Amino acid sequence: MSLSGDHPALNFANTVDSRRGRCGPDLLRSFDDVIVLGERLALLDDEIASTLRSLLIADRQMGQSAMEDAIDLREAIYATFIAEDRAQPYPPEALAIIQDAARIARARQILAETDDGFRWKLPFDQLLDAVNLFAIEAAQLLIERPNRRPVRECRGDNCGWLFLDRSKSGRRLWCSDASCGAHSRVKRFRSRQKRADHQAQVVARRRP
Repeated sequence: MSLSGDHPALNFANTVDSRRGRCGPDLLRSFDDVIVLGERLALLDDEIASTLRSLLIADRQMGQSAMEDAIDLREAIYATFIAEDRAQPYPPEALAIIQDAARIARARQILAETDDGFRWKLPFDQLLDAVNLFAIEAAQLLIERPNRRPVRECRGDNCGWLFLDRSKSGRRLWCSDASCGAHSRVKRFRSRQKRADHQAQVVARRRP
C-alpha cells in the first residue's frame, strides 16, 4: 500500500483499501502485515521484526488475538480522525480504545540506551507491543492538535484515506496527487467533455 497518510497512525488507519463507496479490501490479512507496516514506517527494526515473527510462529492463537486487537485499534483511530476532518466531536468509545492501548504501552516502556542516547522503548517481547505502538502514535497526534496541521479525508472516488495536511495552503484534497488527484481530474475532464458533446449535438439538431 502507498504510505500517503504522512503519519504512522494515519497510515495504520489506511490499511483498508477503500473507505468510501465500496469498502475494502482489508490490507491487514495477517499479523505479519502489521509487522511489515511497522518496518516500512521505520517503527520496527530488523531485529525487533524478527523477534515478533518468532513469537507469531510460536503461538498462532496469540497472533489471532493480537490481530483482533489491531483491527479494533485501527477502526478506533479511523473513527477518531475522520471526526476531526468533519469538525465533529471525537467519539468517546474510539477515544477510550486508543487511550487504553496507549496507557498499556506506556506502562510497558523501558529506558533503553540507543546510538542516540537513552530513549523510552517498548520491549517487544509480546505481539501486542507492535499494535499498541500505533496507539502511542495516535495519542501523540491528538496531543499535538493545537500546534499541527489538520487531518483530512481524501476526496478521491473510492478512497476516503486519512492524511495530515502539510500543504502550504492547507487545502489539500487527495491522499496522493498522482493517484486520487489524477483520477479526479480525468473524471472532471470527461464530464466536461460529455457535456460539451451533448450541447454540440443539441445545437446540431436545431439547425435547419
